[in-house]
Amino acid sequence: MSTTLGTIAILGSGETSPNLVSVHRELLEDCNEKNSSYILDSPFGFQENADLLVDKLIEFYKTSLNTDIKLATFRKMSDLNTPQFFKSIALLEKAEFIFAGPGSPSYASKLWAEGEIENLFKNHINKGGKALFASAAASTLGEFTLPVYEIYKVGIDPYWEKGLNVLKLFNLNCTVVPHFNNKEGGNHDTSYSYVGAKRVNSLLNIAYTNLLGIDEHTALIITGRENKYKVKGLGNVTLVTKDDNFVIESGSEGKLSDLQSYLSESNFIKSQPTEKEKTNIKDELSKKIADLEIQVENNIKNTHSLEMVVNEINQLRKDLRNEKKYDVSDSLRNILENADIQVEDS
Repeated sequence: MSTTLGTIAILGSGETSPNLVSVHRELLEDCNEKNSSYILDSPFGFQENADLLVDKLIEFYKTSLNTDIKLATFRKMSDLNTPQFFKSIALLEKAEFIFAGPGSPSYASKLWAEGEIENLFKNHINKGGKALFASAAASTLGEFTLPVYEIYKVGIDPYWEKGLNVLKLFNLNCTVVPHFNNKEGGNHDTSYSYVGAKRVNSLLNIAYTNLLGIDEHTALIITGRENKYKVKGLGNVTLVTKDDNFVIESGSEGKLSDLQSYLSESNFIKSQPTEKEKTNIKDELSKKIADLEIQVENNIKNTHSLEMVVNEINQLRKDLRNEKKYDVSDSLRNILENADIQVEDS
């Protein structure tokens, strides 16, 4: 690992709360020029109150940290490769400190991943820069990005968005989950950044990644040059691996190698299909099941043809059960039983 790596603070929430002012101050105090600090507004760029949010952040840095932070804007994909976009890139390339915060994780990921912003973040850390990523922006730093709005608000089946994998620079192989201990749901689980443990676990079965859970009003600060980390704030940091969960309490400090030993290579990662590909796969399976049902109905009196269809159904049921898609497998069983064909599973 490079000895010139900079410092990154990852916040679960509460980026402007009094509890975490010291985190901002710690990153800013070593900056040579106070006017080399920038806000990147992408995560909340789609919001109608984006200008107001920028003003509030600028005021926070001025009143709480005596820092004149400036704006580098990139709010929508149509801004890509415009003069304003390249101006923002030029400003951020010279920055000592970069802040990005709340909004939509997936919106930020779509704007940043596999482009100039992703490369800029990595170069910034590689050359010793400081960065503070909170909430939505924090979600983009790992192998994947958790699309909170789409899963929690819209009800789309859990899936991963692309991550920037900035933490790979620190030899940390994981996906960041802010708002890890959220309890706003009351009678339903909103931990794991509102998505809930059950849905996140189902997602890990699709494509595994270690998780770096950051509680609300909590910060994990990683200093690459010194090979150290520390946890500040009101909550804890949780490392979720295939083998166990490891909790790091607020106030803890340690060697970066300790984190690396837990967040080792995610050797269980599978290729992640896109939402469109997932829909196409699901549609094709549904079409196949419908066709098999019609074949059973049409060949109920044709013993030879019916036997061939039943064998095909049983093979498909076996494949689905191996994939743990028991509900779909049971729908095939129902087709057979509705045709008075007895099914006995071993």
